[in-house]
Amino acid sequence: MKIVLRNREKKVFGGIATILFLAGLHFMVFSRKATEYTLVMNDWKSSRDNYEQVIPKVKNPEELKKVEARVNTNKNEFEDVIEQLRIDLPKTYIDPSPEAIKKRQEEFTKCIDSLLGFQDTLKDTKLSFIGEKGWNLPRELPENIRKRPERLWDVMSSLSGISAILKVVDNPNVRDQNLRQYSKLLEEIGIDEPAIEGLNKYGKFVPLINRVCHYKLIISAKPKDIKFTDEQIQEFLRLSYPNDDLLALNKQLFALNDIIQMAETNKIEDITEVQLKEMNIIKEPPKPGETPEPGAPNAPMPEAMPFAMAEDPEFLMMRAEMGEDGGRVGMIGRPRPASPGAQAPPPQNIIATGIPILMRFTGSNFNITHFLYNVSHVSRSYELDSLIINTIKEREGVLDAYAFLNVLRMVEGVVVDLDTIWEEKPSESGVAAAPVPPPPGPGEAAPPPPAPIPPGVMHMQREEGI
Repeated sequence: MKIVLRNREKKVFGGIATILFLAGLHFMVFSRKATEYTLVMNDWKSSRDNYEQVIPKVKNPEELKKVEARVNTNKNEFEDVIEQLRIDLPKTYIDPSPEAIKKRQEEFTKCIDSLLGFQDTLKDTKLSFIGEKGWNLPRELPENIRKRPERLWDVMSSLSGISAILKVVDNPNVRDQNLRQYSKLLEEIGIDEPAIEGLNKYGKFVPLINRVCHYKLIISAKPKDIKFTDEQIQEFLRLSYPNDDLLALNKQLFALNDIIQMAETNKIEDITEVQLKEMNIIKEPPKPGETPEPGAPNAPMPEAMPFAMAEDPEFLMMRAEMGEDGGRVGMIGRPRPASPGAQAPPPQNIIATGIPILMRFTGSNFNITHFLYNVSHVSRSYELDSLIINTIKEREGVLDAYAFLNVLRMVEGVVVDLDTIWEEKPSESGVAAAPVPPPPGPGEAAPPPPAPIPPGVMHMQREEGI
């Protein structure tokens, strides 16, 4: 008997294989981390109780110093692990001083520099998503400005004059006329505002990233005798930093750069689209016997399907084959609310907040498998939330994949534990209780990919908030 696997059957078998693979990831990563977390918390409580019993009995000051030194060492190691996991809250993002805010902005600019630098350093992976068909990040000033560099500063002078007028004029007609002229001047130096604002389909802050790239090009072309300050040029370009959102944005960009490096290591062919999603909520799962709250737990903000999928003929064809209300072939992970009017779950029992990244990329089956495995096993808290894999008819052996990666912005449990652990509690002897030492975090080296695991472990999620 001859068995023929057509394109539809291949997709179904591919979806089953992907389920098995992702089940292995959930089992190997999250169940292990949940167990480690429980053991660590038990060790902390035991060590803290033991320390509080020992301190009153210590009579030798030198012995006390040794204990304090060991505790301080463990505290520093723990803080290093939290920083390595990228779930820390640096003082820069708490301090409201201008110096701290400037450091946040510098970190943001540094992340953009790293992203742009990949265009010259990557050998195996293309980054089509930052080109003209994606984020459209500029690498040079427009040709007319390159030919006549002095024109750039004529435009800046004109922008300065119009900006001064707009600050004092209330007449709507005069304002509209000046605003139109202002937009034309910006377009002359490469800043097409309607097109830039249209980039928000890739993320709320992608237009800002685009403007920052333009700003850096202009600053790099600034002669020493130009009177305009960097702050004035930012104002002329209508560039303002979302200082209160830079913690999440910087962590998201850091994660993107980190994942791009892993894509290069695993020889992913091309990253064709990236969307920076807004913050989502990760809630505590219900305990045994409790009634779960309405709505999908730990789900991102409501969304019927990613932007690119809505325009993908192959994806639409799959939905047509399965029926309009049928399941998504190859879709793994928690479901998305399909109704446009669906609401996100109420902010109760929050254990963490995530800043997801939707990434579309192409590569061989082998390379994509190892890439996703490595992303799921690094110590920076990236969760592979859902996955869609399509075959490419014209290219045998090459896959087109969409991965929804959840990057942790903040783990509420860690913040609470830190506040509790480092709080100085006076003991009976009047000596402050010391922090309880946690163990070091997981290493960077990932074990070999696991063998296929039965799909009965798909329910395993971050039961301990990791």
